Amino acid sequence: RRSISIGLVLTSLTLITFVYVGSSTNNYYTVLQNFQFSHGKNLSHPSLVRVLCLILTSPKYILTRAKAVHETWAPQCDRYFFITESLGNDVKSNESNFIEQLPIAPIKNITTGYDHLTQKSTLAFLFAYENYFNDFNWFVKADDDTYVIVEHLKKFLSEQNSSEPVTFGYNFKVITFEYIIYLE
Repeated sequence: RRSISIGLVLTSLTLITFVYVGSSTNNYYTVLQNFQFSHGKNLSHPSLVRVLCLILTSPKYILTRAKAVHETWAPQCDRYFFITESLGNDVKSNESNFIEQLPIAPIKNITTGYDHLTQKSTLAFLFAYENYFNDFNWFVKADDDTYVIVEHLKKFLSEQNSSEPVTFGYNFKVITFEYIIYLE
């Protein structure tokens, strides 16, 4: 009952302001045109940008690189997951306590090895898509040897259209077969 009264008061104040401004300019169309209704997500401010960080690592770097990321920049993401292969059963008890604190994505069947990073990245984005697509504006893929200034990232992303499918980053040059032959 009280919230209805507050809502009516706010609506009345808004309408009074609208009519007052409109009458002082004698041009209701201009006032209406400049009046912005916020019915969608306005991401013009970095604090409104929601980012899910997917951090690729491997079992041998969990206690070093992943720990450093976990203790520095990753908590600035709205949510984050480490993407790694199975850790196995040979984890010491003191290591086990720390590893249990890490948000590790429950992705199965990641092939071990540097040669399979594309598969790991693809599975990470698939995990994010299937579980968090509607909860975040942006998905960021980073590695365990990366340092992200999340505040700057959010500022940059607040100026982008999160409805468009887009990637930001550096496109590495692809080494072609002819180039390899030339080097030999």
